Amino acid sequence: MVTNEHESDWARALSRTLGQWGWRSASMFQLAVALAVGVVVAAVLSLLDQVSVLGAVLGGLIAVVPALLTGVVALKLARALAQSSEQRELLSLDDELTGVSNRRQFLRLAEREWARCRRYGDDGAMLLIDTDHLRRINDNLGQRCGDAILLEVTRRVSATLRQSDVLARFGGAELVVFLPHTDPLGALDAAERIRQQVASAPFTWEKAHVVATVSVGVAHVHAGQLALDGLIHESEAALQSAKEAGRNCVRAAPIVPRQSDPSRSVSSS
Repeated sequence: MVTNEHESDWARALSRTLGQWGWRSASMFQLAVALAVGVVVAAVLSLLDQVSVLGAVLGGLIAVVPALLTGVVALKLARALAQSSEQRELLSLDDELTGVSNRRQFLRLAEREWARCRRYGDDGAMLLIDTDHLRRINDNLGQRCGDAILLEVTRRVSATLRQSDVLARFGGAELVVFLPHTDPLGALDAAERIRQQVASAPFTWEKAHVVATVSVGVAHVHAGQLALDGLIHESEAALQSAKEAGRNCVRAAPIVPRQSDPSRSVSSS
């Protein structure tokens, strides 16, 4: 996996460099290098007494051909590698460990759902879920144990959700859920079901039982949010409140009444 990450970083850097130069400029540079090779070869041959001037020139031209072909092949391979890396990145929609959507895919889907809720006045909510003390589990039992627990937490969370709900790994020990058509009280119920489901049974790891719980921050869509980032920020603040309350609990952002929606005006006749 590390090799792929290094390859991806190198390919992106190469793509940016060639993009800044332009493929035509890069090709012209490669041609100039090939001609320079030919000039150097011709100059070296001309210094030899047994080689005529014509022979030196011909030798230089002959040297240009393999240099030119090599450069063309290298440019094509570099371009193909850069494009392949970009395509893999664009097509990567799932988190490698948990198998659910990754952060990039979630933000794309949540942006659409959030905009729909705002446009039509529908209910919607976000749950930000943190596996409690996962770093401590990693330190005490190893990274493989922590990964296995996070995977099982994801499965237990998924088991409580509807088909229309959007589940993703948000990063590190955090999962995130967007709940369409869900009012604030319904979101609290969903969050509590998740908390209970995760804490319902210990996790088994190499014949040992590991107790793991989650803290959940809840926020709902309302008119005061100018962008999806507002909803995310409120769910992060609610999650922080759950952690400060001792973890293994649910906390929600303040509920904003619908009447406070400034985008809706009532006209009197």
